[in-house]
Amino acid sequence: MPVKTAVVTGASGFIGTNIMLRLLREDVRVVAVCHRNRPQYSDGRVTWVQADLSKPEECDSVFRKAAEVSGNGEIDYLVMTAAYVGGAEKLLNSPMAFVTDTTVLNLYVLQSAYRFRVHKTLYVSSGMGYAESRQPLVEERAMEGEPYEKYYFGGWSRRYIEVVCRMYAEKIKDPMDISVIRIDNVYGPYDSFRWEKSHVAAALIRKVVERQDPVEVWGDGKDYKDFIFVEDLAEGAVLALEHAKGFNLYNIASGRNVTVDELLQVILRADGYEDARIVYNADRPTMIPYKVTSIGKARRELGFNPQTTLEEGIRRTIRWYREQL
Repeated sequence: MPVKTAVVTGASGFIGTNIMLRLLREDVRVVAVCHRNRPQYSDGRVTWVQADLSKPEECDSVFRKAAEVSGNGEIDYLVMTAAYVGGAEKLLNSPMAFVTDTTVLNLYVLQSAYRFRVHKTLYVSSGMGYAESRQPLVEERAMEGEPYEKYYFGGWSRRYIEVVCRMYAEKIKDPMDISVIRIDNVYGPYDSFRWEKSHVAAALIRKVVERQDPVEVWGDGKDYKDFIFVEDLAEGAVLALEHAKGFNLYNIASGRNVTVDELLQVILRADGYEDARIVYNADRPTMIPYKVTSIGKARRELGFNPQTTLEEGIRRTIRWYREQL
């Protein structure tokens, strides 16, 4: 069978790196796009391209390079992970960056992908797009209500890009084959552990590995979340590339929920930090207090079945992080 070619935007980031690694296991040639961040992985099957995707001419140059790498001018996959990212503090202090930067670059990527006739596109969106609910979040209600107030900027920008994906998939001449996955609370190897960018799992892992005393938890520790190991997420992304047809939206999560306190206890046990003192800081920013994500649709239609327990995923993440120190 001919070797397939994929473009991965944001390939030097946490999500992009892991999806790229999963594609390489399928012997896919990867044209990996980075901007300011340095690549975290490379081998002979990866062609790195540095580009500012907010400039349409540079987007075109990426796909031109991919067509050349493919050998037959065909680009099989596009995985869109490039976005402006950050933790709770950055989301509150620089909210418009989540709108302007993320929206502009992804619109230009889609424009180029349509021009170069990419066979299958996957947009990696965010659970920020959901409204607050005490019920499990299902794809059929993806556009109901407004995003949770603290996710308002990022949530609406992701919703808008999803709508543009649907335009290209259903409302335009010669439509594209596009699917969307919504993800949330991802952790694992290649994550950012820098304070200004880290999310809750990475931040707590760093505090425990550094043996901070006390270990500070933002908020009251009762926030209820679904934490998915990044390799399970990457598996879900590849399943969507291979099996989804036409425009579809899928939640990719673990299907299991814990509080931040419970997550911290798993981290403490995994790294052997006994008798740690824990303090709670209600003055630090926190996000949505309750969120349960349904993965029933992805199970039924894609065969998605996350394999990694929280305990195993945390052990593997701590081991990777310690190796980087």
